[in-house]
Amino acid sequence: MEIVLYLFVVIFFLLLVGLACTLVKDFKEIILGLVNMCQPQLFRPITWVISPIWFIGYGLEKAFGWKIIEKYNDSDGLEKTPGGVLFFGEFAIGDKIIVSQTSKRKAESLIRDFLEFCDGDLKFESFKIGSDQNLKIHCPNQISFYDFSMLTQHFCNEVKKSWGIFKSSWLTYYSYSNEKTFHNIIGQTTDGQKFSIYTLDDLYKDQYLRLNQDLEVTTFDWKLINNGVQQWL
Repeated sequence: MEIVLYLFVVIFFLLLVGLACTLVKDFKEIILGLVNMCQPQLFRPITWVISPIWFIGYGLEKAFGWKIIEKYNDSDGLEKTPGGVLFFGEFAIGDKIIVSQTSKRKAESLIRDFLEFCDGDLKFESFKIGSDQNLKIHCPNQISFYDFSMLTQHFCNEVKKSWGIFKSSWLTYYSYSNEKTFHNIIGQTTDGQKFSIYTLDDLYKDQYLRLNQDLEVTTFDWKLINNGVQQWL
């Protein structure tokens, strides 16, 4: 019995030593990871409470040049990506579709969450939700450019494989965001123009895409929504 207890103590001690070594070795990465987890996000109220930690890290980085905040394409997400702008016409006359590899139940929950925060006068019943594996959600015509962009970002935050699709006779694009783009939604038009949408801009007043061919944009598989045919909507 004493031998078993002794072995247990030795094993426990070795585990503690291993944990301590890991903490010392990866201490910097652990702290940076915790700071970046505190990024404020509109649809996650808990981040509103802990976001001061992230802003302290952001301030220290700006003041001393320390590498604290995770970046995408050299942007910390609070900055607008450089480049020209592409203005487009009436947003209401185009088709607005969210494509997400999630369940119908999850999609309904995300839409209801979004409606509690959006500024537009939108009703849950006006969203047409499909039931395929690659779920398609047809948004109402009256959804604004701002609200559609925020809805796209909300889906992307909760379901990694989600995209916002806009189609009209004069412009078709896909867009998405991830944990690195932060306030910048990125995407590409069907004629190959890469762009970002900065969600802190006044998107009610100005409807445009910030063009930048240097952006790293993941290719969207149009077959996901075209019954296996490689074509645009």
